[in-house]
Amino acid sequence: MAEAGPGATVPITEDEALPGTPSWYSVLHDSAFMFASVCDLEGRLLTSNLLAVEGCGFDRHEQLGRLFWDTGWWAGSLAVQQQIEGWFRGVATGGEPMRASTAYFLADGTRRVADFTLQLVREGEKPQYLLATGMDITDRLEAERTVAEARAAGAEASTLRQVAANRARDLESLRETETKLTRALAISDRVLANVADGIYGLDASGRVEFVNPAGVRLTGFSAAEQLGNDQHELIHAHRRDGSPYPREECPVWRALRTARTVVADDETFWRRDGSPIPVEMVVVPTLEDGALTGVVVSFRDLSERMAAQAQAAELTALAARAANERALSDRLQQSLLTPPPEPDHLQIGVRYRPAAHEAQVGGDWYDAFLQPDGATMLAIGDVVGHDSNAAAAMGQLRGLLRALAYDSDAAPAAVLTRVEHAARGLAVTTMATGILARIERHPDIPATGTRLLRWSNAGHPPPILLAPDGTVTELAGRPELMFGIDPDAPRTDHVVDLPDDHTLLLFTDGLVERRDVDLDEGTDRLREALRDLGRRPLEDLLDEVLARLVPDAGADDVAIVAVRTFPEDRPRPTEAGPNRLPPGMD
Repeated sequence: MAEAGPGATVPITEDEALPGTPSWYSVLHDSAFMFASVCDLEGRLLTSNLLAVEGCGFDRHEQLGRLFWDTGWWAGSLAVQQQIEGWFRGVATGGEPMRASTAYFLADGTRRVADFTLQLVREGEKPQYLLATGMDITDRLEAERTVAEARAAGAEASTLRQVAANRARDLESLRETETKLTRALAISDRVLANVADGIYGLDASGRVEFVNPAGVRLTGFSAAEQLGNDQHELIHAHRRDGSPYPREECPVWRALRTARTVVADDETFWRRDGSPIPVEMVVVPTLEDGALTGVVVSFRDLSERMAAQAQAAELTALAARAANERALSDRLQQSLLTPPPEPDHLQIGVRYRPAAHEAQVGGDWYDAFLQPDGATMLAIGDVVGHDSNAAAAMGQLRGLLRALAYDSDAAPAAVLTRVEHAARGLAVTTMATGILARIERHPDIPATGTRLLRWSNAGHPPPILLAPDGTVTELAGRPELMFGIDPDAPRTDHVVDLPDDHTLLLFTDGLVERRDVDLDEGTDRLREALRDLGRRPLEDLLDEVLARLVPDAGADDVAIVAVRTFPEDRPRPTEAGPNRLPPGMD
């Protein structure tokens, strides 16, 4: 493993460790003081550092992949192998870390003694690896034995002082090694917890001791360009607006001053190319023997999150505007869909179902009112378009048709022509389909006789007449132009008898037409849906038709006007409800 700069190392190669070896192991690979081995939870040796393998005379490839207690270090004694296996299995199953002195063997069979430690390494709460470390204490034990022998034999004081000095050096080396191991493991834990983020290690003066690959990738500065340099000056010296960022206000320096963890969620780092990176960061102090030695900085690039938040805010604003527009259009539409009158011996039912909430508002409408002579007028229409403009045009067209039809005893075709001319003169420039119909008495038959239905169709789906026995008749005629194209286009009146106990339906195309169903197929479906409803109460009939054909809101509005005729020589049926007539027509 080659040095990459102060405090940093390059990754271990595939020849030096098996797949699955944790990245933090690299800080232990070159240790000159301590043996270090990493095993999986089953005991398989993933890697050992240079001192443990090559330093003991072993061939690395012969050791890696073997069960830890079957490796060459313990081969000189079956009892030692069994002892190591017992320790390993106890710690691997969640036991406490253990530390003990044990014999081990070099490749040439030499027996040595190690201060041996075995501990479980977790990632979050989950156990991941067994870390075995140790120091050769053979010489130290020999020195202690020599001291004991010297004391027993009355050795010269100078010999004792020399032995004591050697022991002091050994103990100091052990303390130094333990300190380095503690710091390496602390760093390793943070790396394991934040591998997706950029991570820095800084010394007490704020200079970079190590930086992980994500920190290099996110900032664009190579590790060589960062190691040993002042991190604040390199990537954090300016705020997002480009103004200077005093070191004293920086979260990193706050942590260095207070020795407390600092969290900041609105900071800006600067890439090598001069572009800003919005980041959130966590700054954790590192302590050795109670003294602050630096900080570990973990940071996350917030660019994508902030872009998503901005997009979400824009979409929310658009949705709010669309909802307000739809609400306004709905209120306009609903204000025009007035309750129908209920003249004696006629029952009028209406339904209006708006399109799915996601769809735009349409221009469908219906109307039913009485003329001064008592004739019942019916109208239904659909303005081209699906927005608030369509709804506003619908209101204007409906108002013109209602006013001109009420104030005239002309036939429906003539009224439609007048409406088109008035719309042209008043600059109501819209295209729409529609039907205007009048239910009137037959002029040559007594009052108890048959009614007539007279209507004119401007490009709209034709009315349906349903007999009590389920017979369905489509009141179709030669297609004629819709509104808004030619005000002088020929308009035709159609007339049929309207027998008692029959049901007349006028509807918009949202009832029968879908993206996957054309108008002809939809009309056939309507015929089939009506066949068993001829004697059902009118309100039930309307609910059932909607349930069968439009169980869920579709992409278009649906409007329906239905009329049920009753014999005039009998009382009005209870299910038809009370008479409701405009004031002055009671």
